[in-house]
Amino acid sequence: MSSGGRSGQALRSVLRSMLRIFVIFLITQLPHLEALQCDPGEYEINGECCPLCSAGSRVVKHCKPSTSTTCMPCVDDTYTEHPNGLTECMRCKICEAGARLMVKEKCTYTKNTVCGCAPGDFCRHPAGGDCEMCSASTVCFPGFMVKEPGTEFRDNICEVCPDGTFSANNMSHTCQPWTKCEEEGMTEGKVGTATSDAVCVKRGLSVTGMALIIVFLVLSVPAVAGAVYFLWKRKKRKDERTPAQDIGDELNEEVLENLIQTRKEGTDAALPVQETTKNSGTSTLHSI
Repeated sequence: MSSGGRSGQALRSVLRSMLRIFVIFLITQLPHLEALQCDPGEYEINGECCPLCSAGSRVVKHCKPSTSTTCMPCVDDTYTEHPNGLTECMRCKICEAGARLMVKEKCTYTKNTVCGCAPGDFCRHPAGGDCEMCSASTVCFPGFMVKEPGTEFRDNICEVCPDGTFSANNMSHTCQPWTKCEEEGMTEGKVGTATSDAVCVKRGLSVTGMALIIVFLVLSVPAVAGAVYFLWKRKKRKDERTPAQDIGDELNEEVLENLIQTRKEGTDAALPVQETTKNSGTSTLHSI
């Protein structure tokens, strides 16, 4: 027989042996498997069904045919949430600051820590009622409004203010319409924007009218100043005249009036003539 034939027979012999061993194993385990069907509230260990420890505790010593399970309460920062056959309590979850997490519910002996998000954040990766990672919520700035408010597990949705409206504050829930100045009996001094209202001003003179008034005032100032200066100079000269000069002026006016009257009447009546003394400044009258 060739070497190849001998090798094939040897392989088949090995496989048959392994199959027999496996069948024997299954047969021997069937009674044992049936015996390990423990009741609710028990756990299997070393072929025995032992009572479970209650939530918040762990197994210190497994039961024996003559003794029950020995349990011990969990210590700080550990817990067991359900009745169990564990020999170690579970470690409490830590809310990582790097994931923007904060403690929403503290860990107890019977419940794990529940992490949540700080105000202004939302949970990006929820896990049941817990959260694995938070993110900062979107801020709807002026010029936008909150279309859909965010929740603990959903971000804010913003929308641009429609034409003719504005919002001046962050997180505005509505956009206010611009003030209609005409309806208020005023004129629009500044048009509204997405972030500010229209500015209204009371109706008055037009820009052209205001300009004309300013020009008139500018031109009037020199004229008024000149008139004031002329009156001041005149008053000053009058204050500097002597009483004799004042009397002479009055006499000259009287002589002039008599002369005019005489010419009108056509008479040759003697007319008074004024003589003024050079040094004294006084005047006398005599007939011509």
